Amino acid sequence: MIKLYQQFERLWFALHQKFRFLLVGGFNTLLAYALFVFFIDICKWHYSLVLIVQYIITINISIFTMRYYVFQSQGNLKREYTRAWSVYLFLLLLNYVYLFISVSYLELPPIIAQGIYIIVSTILTFVLHKKYSFQ
Repeated sequence: MIKLYQQFERLWFALHQKFRFLLVGGFNTLLAYALFVFFIDICKWHYSLVLIVQYIITINISIFTMRYYVFQSQGNLKREYTRAWSVYLFLLLLNYVYLFISVSYLELPPIIAQGIYIIVSTILTFVLHKKYSFQ
């Protein structure tokens, strides 16, 4: 089993960093969006509560998968973790403002508005992590 994982890692890290980001980020984004939809559609929670709960659940998964599987960081874990959290808190603030405007003023359904936000935040996340969190 260990040898199989080592083979996987060799193949994985041979991929270009941007492609690894798309795969890992895609998984993290899908998980976050699925939780967002679940809490709104199934649990019937308000989008502002859902956004916070979803971020709390998915941020740590995202930080550790990005740190290792995308950026292969060997840096100081505490510093990188703190920086990554600050990036996600910034993104949470942007996301909240965007959702508030989209839902309250543009009258978009929260699930649609969040889907649109994901496109912009994906690019921003890559740049912020590459240049700041895991440099």
